Amino acid sequence: MATDTRILTLARPAPRGILWSLFLTLPILIWSLLMFGNPNAHADRLGHIAGAITAVFMVALFFMMMRTGSTYRWRRIFFVSLGVLFPISFIHNLVVARGTMGIPIEEMIAGRTPFCFMPIPLLILPAAFTRTLVFPGSIASTSHSIAAMVGVWMALTLVLGKGWCSYACFFGGIEEGVAAVPARAKIRKLDPRLRYLPWAVLLAMVLLSLALFEPAYCMWLCPFKAVTEYVAARNLLGLVQNVIFILLFAGLVIVLPFLTKKRTQCSWFCPFGAFQSIFNKISIFEMKIDKERCKPCLLCQNACPNLSLSKESVAQGDTLMSCMKCGACVDVCPRQAIVWHIKGTEIAWKPERARLMFLYSAWAMAVMFGGSIIAQGIYTILHFIV
Repeated sequence: MATDTRILTLARPAPRGILWSLFLTLPILIWSLLMFGNPNAHADRLGHIAGAITAVFMVALFFMMMRTGSTYRWRRIFFVSLGVLFPISFIHNLVVARGTMGIPIEEMIAGRTPFCFMPIPLLILPAAFTRTLVFPGSIASTSHSIAAMVGVWMALTLVLGKGWCSYACFFGGIEEGVAAVPARAKIRKLDPRLRYLPWAVLLAMVLLSLALFEPAYCMWLCPFKAVTEYVAARNLLGLVQNVIFILLFAGLVIVLPFLTKKRTQCSWFCPFGAFQSIFNKISIFEMKIDKERCKPCLLCQNACPNLSLSKESVAQGDTLMSCMKCGACVDVCPRQAIVWHIKGTEIAWKPERARLMFLYSAWAMAVMFGGSIIAQGIYTILHFIV
């Protein structure tokens, strides 16, 4: 045990100096000021305060990533904050606008449902066969329109691949926060075949969406309907839908993450997460394992929050297709064998430079997309307490 501890201590990169860390943080500071320093961005004093808090928060977390060399712990603070603050602002806006989280069927028919990224893969086949978008939302008239959300998703995905699920998804932070609560997992042995479940859900939901001519996952299986927007329960069918949402949220987002310390909804059930895995083949960033440095202790496999490492993949020097690029495996590796990597380069080619290039891209988008959501959540809270 003493030897393992010594190896871990020696393997951690030394902290950067404060001035050098500040210099590396400077681009994110400038970007955050551009995003939240516009005096016309908010209508009142509370909006300015919320923007300032968000800018300081995002810059401070990036500075700590530069200073400590650790990624996951600081990214998780942002991600959990995003997951918690999004429902707060979203629910508040819904209640102010119509007095309830339930959307009446008349609102859906009128196309007033804010578009979420979750149904994107479910729209492909109906659009291809019928030239129709089977989602009851506006194409381009609002900031939450289909065109706006698809544009944001595409820009983020082309750069991050499935990194979307660690830096942009405003749902995943809830289960990641719950998974962080227990010191140790109550359930440690997980069947590796579970990682194939979201692919089965994706296939089933894509086919059902074509057959039913509706985004089937959103209508029946999305756990996060419990904390955002759902079909108003005016009849037995609506009541059944809402009970399903609540049970799935309780089981997949609260109970199982607490017991396993894993993102179980993302790992086992989310069809959008499976769809995002495909784009890891496009993104230039990936995680690689230096087989010469690696001594298969499998600490990385245990640390991975979404089952994206296996004994076989570690032996081959790769993560699995579902890797979210969250950095948990890098931070825990005692020999610095796992690194950020740019495709087409040697694995030993300046891994810290690859990490910086990825984090500048990921964090700039996190500031722009997630930061705006965090600012809205802070604004909502300030509205109630001031």
